[in-house]
Amino acid sequence: MEPLTPYTRSTARAAGWQWRIPLQHRTGNGHVFSSAFISEDEAAETLMRNLDAPALADPRMLRFRAGRRVKSWERNCLALGLASGFLEPLESTSIYLVQIALMHFLPLLPRGNPDPLLAAEFNRRMELEYDRIRDFLILHYHLTSRDDAELWRYCREMEVPDSLKHKMELFAHRGHIEQYRDGLFTPPSWLSVYTGQGLLPESYHPLADNLPLDSVIADLDSLRAEISRRVDEMPFHEAFVDRYCMAAGVGGGSGSEARP
Repeated sequence: MEPLTPYTRSTARAAGWQWRIPLQHRTGNGHVFSSAFISEDEAAETLMRNLDAPALADPRMLRFRAGRRVKSWERNCLALGLASGFLEPLESTSIYLVQIALMHFLPLLPRGNPDPLLAAEFNRRMELEYDRIRDFLILHYHLTSRDDAELWRYCREMEVPDSLKHKMELFAHRGHIEQYRDGLFTPPSWLSVYTGQGLLPESYHPLADNLPLDSVIADLDSLRAEISRRVDEMPFHEAFVDRYCMAAGVGGGSGSEARP
C-alpha cells in the first residue's frame, strides 16, 4: 500500500480536470467537465479509466451552473454559501465564501428593520469577493499553451473579464500583482499560476537594482537550507495522522469513490 499523500491532486483532462483526494478510509475522485466538449458517458469512462484503485461505487452525475446571485442580501433575507452562489470546485472556495459572508455581514447587522444602505454595502463586498475568485479560477483555464483538445483551445482564445485582463497585463509588463486586504488568494497564489503556466514579466521593479545579486543569492540559499532542515525534522503525513487524528475504526485506506 502506498503512503497516505498529504495533498489533493488535480489533473487536466481533455474536457476538464480530475481530482484525487486521499482520506483515511477511502480516496475521493471526481471529474469536472464541460458537457459542451464531452458526453456524460465519455466523462464517466475517463474518470473510471484513471482511478488508481478499484472503485467503491459507480459514478454519480452532478450538474451545476456556475454563478452568483445579483443580491445576496435582499430585504430581510440573507443568502449564504450555496444559496448565494457556486463557482466551480477547482479551488474549493465554498467554505471560505460562507465565512467571509458572515464576516462582512456582522459589522453591517441592522438594528431593526432591513436597511437598504447596509444591504447595498454587503452586496458590493460580496460581488467583489466572487469576482476575485472568478478571475483566479478563469486564469487556470485561460493561461494555457495547450493545443491538444478543443476545450483548451477555446479557453486559450476566449474573452476574459476586464479585471482579469488588467491583472495579467500588469504582471506581464513588470511583475506587478494586485494586493488586497479582503480576498482568498494572496500574491503567492497568483504568482504560482502566472509563472507555473508560463507567463513571465518583461521587466521588474527598479528598486530591485539596489539589491546586490550576490546577497540575494546567498539569502535564497540560506532560506532553501532552512526549509530543507525543517522538512527533514517533520514526520510523514501518515505518521502525523495516526498520532493526532486517526479516524475510529480506520486501519488503512483502500478503494476509490468516483464522482464525475
